[in-house]
Amino acid sequence: MTLGQDFLPNRVGTASDVTLGLAVSVGGLTSPLVGAVAEATTLRTALACLIAFPVLAWLLARTLREPAPEPV
Repeated sequence: MTLGQDFLPNRVGTASDVTLGLAVSVGGLTSPLVGAVAEATTLRTALACLIAFPVLAWLLARTLREPAPEPV
């Protein structure tokens, strides 16, 4: 959330809302998929698939550039 606020320093509330909204939306969209995998296989397999999400998030975060510093 702080990184989003750094990218939009004049719109801190908007950055927070977008960050939180996207996190909740992605969670809501992926939970039925995890449930389907759990019903087709086992709960352990479905939860093991979730290990890929932090790795994917880390790889995507590496592509972000550092936000410009605020003018003094």
